[in-house]
Amino acid sequence: MKAAAGRPREFDPEVFLDTALDCFWQNGYQATSMADLKKASGLASASIYKLYPDKRAIYLAALQRYMDEGMTRTAKRSAEMSPEAALREMLEFVAQLSSAPAGERGCFTIAAASELLPGDEAVRAKVSLKFNHIINELESILIRGQQQQIFRQDEDARVMALSIFMMLEGMRIYGKLQPDIEDLRKSNDFIVRSVRVNTHRGAGNTAVKASA
Repeated sequence: MKAAAGRPREFDPEVFLDTALDCFWQNGYQATSMADLKKASGLASASIYKLYPDKRAIYLAALQRYMDEGMTRTAKRSAEMSPEAALREMLEFVAQLSSAPAGERGCFTIAAASELLPGDEAVRAKVSLKFNHIINELESILIRGQQQQIFRQDEDARVMALSIFMMLEGMRIYGKLQPDIEDLRKSNDFIVRSVRVNTHRGAGNTAVKASA
C-alpha cells in the first residue's frame, strides 16, 4: 500500500541535527529561519517542535553535537601516543581541517563565538567548555612531555598550551582562505621545535641550563 500523499518524513533526531548544523554553519544563527530548517530537513513543524521548542534550542543542540564530536575524536590521543606524537597528530589534524577544500568552512565553534558573543551566556558557556577542553588536552600532552624530558621545562605547560591553542584557532580562521597544507605543516613543525628540549636555544636564550 502506498503511503498517503504529503505524509511527513520520518523524524531521525540525529539526522535532523546534522542538517540543522549545516544550515547554521553555512548561514549563521540570525540568518537561518525555522522555514529554512524545515525546507532543508523536509520535516513538518510538528515533528520538529516535538523535541525543540524554538530555533534557539535547535541551535544550542547543534552546537553541542558539533562540540561532542570533536571532543570524542580526541579522547584517546593523549593516552595512546607518546607526547610528541600526540602533539604532532593534533597539529596535523587541525592543518587538514584548515586546508582546502575543508578549510573554507571554518570552525563552527569560532563562528558561534564570533556571531553571538558577548551577550549570549549559553553560547559562551559551551564555547568556553570546548576551548578549555582543547587547552587542557594540550597542557596534558605538554606536561607528559616535560616529565619525559622531551619538552622544555623552563616555560609553564599551561602558558605553552594557551599559546599553541591560539595559534591553532588562528589557523582555522586562516583556513577560510584555503591555504596550502604544506605551509600549515611548516608552521606546525615550528611549534613542535619551539617546545622541544634543545631546539629553541639561540643567542641570549638560557631556557635550558647545562647545570643547576
